[in-house]
Amino acid sequence: MKISCNVIKDLLPLYHDDICSEDSRLLVDEHLKHCEVCKQELKQYDTDFNGGLQMNTTANIDEARPLLALSKAWKRDRKSAFLKGVSLISILGSTLCIIAYNASGVYVAPDGTLVEAFGFIPLAFLFAFIFMISVSSLGVLGLIRKFK
Repeated sequence: MKISCNVIKDLLPLYHDDICSEDSRLLVDEHLKHCEVCKQELKQYDTDFNGGLQMNTTANIDEARPLLALSKAWKRDRKSAFLKGVSLISILGSTLCIIAYNASGVYVAPDGTLVEAFGFIPLAFLFAFIFMISVSSLGVLGLIRKFK
């Protein structure tokens, strides 16, 4: 059975990577015995992938060096980034608790008791305490890195 070169050229990448079926492999082998054009095409795959890969790998590594440096800096600074995030969130939480306490208002109930949203005050202090601990930890971490 005669297979056209176009069909074989479609199968050549699979043949080259050794991922085609056994039937396709036999068809391509049979065709390559008689067709010099397709043999040259297969040799071109070897040249393109093997010879060009080494040049491209070197170029890709050179291009990736700044990203590798940035990645190392992020990994090294992961603790301080976490502490900065905790500081920011805790100071925002404390501020919002104080605002909510003042906005909720205070009133006297009909039975004469004072009603206020007292729960916001200890929550604001808790957030402020977390903020102070995280900022102190950032300072200690900075000193440790400075003297390393």
